[in-house]
Amino acid sequence: MNNDGRKHELVNQAIEDFGGLLQDYRRKYFLTLEDMASLVGCSASYIHRIEHGKRNPEIDFRIKVLTMGMNWSTERVYLFLEEVIYREQKRKAE
Repeated sequence: MNNDGRKHELVNQAIEDFGGLLQDYRRKYFLTLEDMASLVGCSASYIHRIEHGKRNPEIDFRIKVLTMGMNWSTERVYLFLEEVIYREQKRKAE
């Protein structure tokens, strides 16, 4: 898969399964719950609850996780936001 395809795959996962994406990233880079929580300024238990679908964080916190915790580029975050807005407008139009 080319780099653009991978970007869109990650953006899609960030929208559809944010907790899964977060957990995958954390495990891939050998980060503990505490490590990630420290990077984004929350508790380890909150990260755990997000990963297990017990919490659905607001968009501003998701962006904080993507940028500060997962080192997403501005370009990728922009793609994420564009897709979130597009899906919300589509949902409202239906």
